[in-house]
Amino acid sequence: MRVLPHASAFLFGAVVAVAPSHPIPPPIVSPTIAALRDAASKSAPDAEAQFWARVQRDGTPLVEPIPGDTANVLFTFVWHGDSATKHVALVNTAIASIEPAQALLTRIAGTDVWYRSYVGRADSRFSYELSPNDNLVSFDQVSDWGERSATFHKDPFNRRVHASGFGREQSVAEGPRARRDEWSDVRPDVAKGRVEQTTIASKLLGNTRDVWIYTPAGYDTLARKGGLPLLLTFDGGEYVSSIPVPTMLDNLVATKRIAPMVAVFVASPDEQRNTELNQNEHFAEFLATELVPWVRAKYAIASSPARNVVAGSSMGGLAAAFVANRHPEIFGNVLSQSGAYMFAAPGEQTAERMKRDIEAAPKRDIAYYLEAGIYEQGRLDQGGVDLLTSNRHLRDVLRAKGYRVTYAEYAGGHDDLSWRSGFPNGLISLVGR
Repeated sequence: MRVLPHASAFLFGAVVAVAPSHPIPPPIVSPTIAALRDAASKSAPDAEAQFWARVQRDGTPLVEPIPGDTANVLFTFVWHGDSATKHVALVNTAIASIEPAQALLTRIAGTDVWYRSYVGRADSRFSYELSPNDNLVSFDQVSDWGERSATFHKDPFNRRVHASGFGREQSVAEGPRARRDEWSDVRPDVAKGRVEQTTIASKLLGNTRDVWIYTPAGYDTLARKGGLPLLLTFDGGEYVSSIPVPTMLDNLVATKRIAPMVAVFVASPDEQRNTELNQNEHFAEFLATELVPWVRAKYAIASSPARNVVAGSSMGGLAAAFVANRHPEIFGNVLSQSGAYMFAAPGEQTAERMKRDIEAAPKRDIAYYLEAGIYEQGRLDQGGVDLLTSNRHLRDVLRAKGYRVTYAEYAGGHDDLSWRSGFPNGLISLVGR
C-alpha cells in the first residue's frame, strides 16, 4: 500500500458520505443500534448479550438498508470495549479525508458497545481498522508509521480481510452491490505462468532496483511464434503480491479475455519512489533506453506499441501516462488506477501538469483506461484540485483531443483492495479480445 505525500486517513469525507456538491442530509440512525440504545436505557436484561451474539453470528460492519434510498446503505462499525477503553477511532489509511479524531465511535450508556455509522453507496468496498485508545495524532504529523499504527486492529467480528501493503491484515467492508474481485484467486484448473525476480542496475539513474518478470504458461512455444505483448507496471512488488497480477493474467489468458503477455513489474528504491514517478524525464529515459532494451534482449516482445501496456496506481498511474506520452513508440496503452494527476511537475507550483502537457501536445496514438474512487477526495489535493477531480479533468481533456478513453469510478478509496478489482477491467478494456 502506497501513501501519497501528506495523504492518508479515513475513507468517508463526512459523517454522511455524499458528493461534496450535495447538501448533507440529517444523520441516519442504525435501527439495530437504536433498538439496543432503547433497551439499555430501560435496563432490559440480556439486551447487550443478545446484540453481541448477533454480531458474532452475522459479522460486522452492520450493513442496513435505508428506507427510500436504494443507492446507499448504512454501515455501522462496532467495538466491544471494556473498563480500559477511553475512546475508539475508526481509521482508513486509504484516503486523506478525515482524521481519527473526527471519526470517534460513541459508547451506548450502560454498555460496552461502541459504534459509529456512515452512509455509503451500496456498491462500496473498502478497507478499515479500529483503534482503541488511539493517540489521535494527526496523520500529517506522523514520521514513524509503525509507532502511529501500534493501536490499529482489524475488526475482530469481521471475517473479510485482505493483506495490506503495510504488512498487516485489514478488515474489508462491502455493500451488497460491491464490484466483484473475480480474477484474483488461483484456479486449480488454470495453467500457471512463471515469475522470476532479479535486479537491474541503471547507469543513467545510478541505482539498482528489483524487477519481477512474468512469462505465461507455454511461453517457449508462444515465443517461437512471434513477439508477445508487454505489460509494464510500477510499484512492482505490490503488483506481484497484494495485487496479484500474475494470477490475474493466468486467469484472463485461460478464459481468452486477453492474449498471453510478458509482464515486467518494476520497483523503485523506497527513498526515490516519489521522485522517479513524478513526471521524471530521467526515469522515462531509463525505461526506454535501459530497461525495455534489456527485456527485449531476454524475451520475445511485440514491436507494435498498440499491444503494449504501461500501468500503475497513484503516482504510478501518473508515471504511466507520462512515460507513454514521452515514448509512444513503446507504449500505446495506459492503465491508470487512482492516478495522481493533481501534482505539479518537480520544481513547479501549478497543479495538473500532466493535463496541461496533453492539452498542449499533438495527439498521440495512445489508448487510456482511467479509474478513480469516489472517496478519493478531501486533503488529497494540490492547488485545490483533489485526486478524483484531477482524473475527471484528464478524462475530459483526452476525450476533447480525440483519444480513446475508458473511464470508471468505483465506490472505494486509495488502496490495493480497490485496485486489484479494477486492474483486470483495465487490461480487458485496452487489449482484450
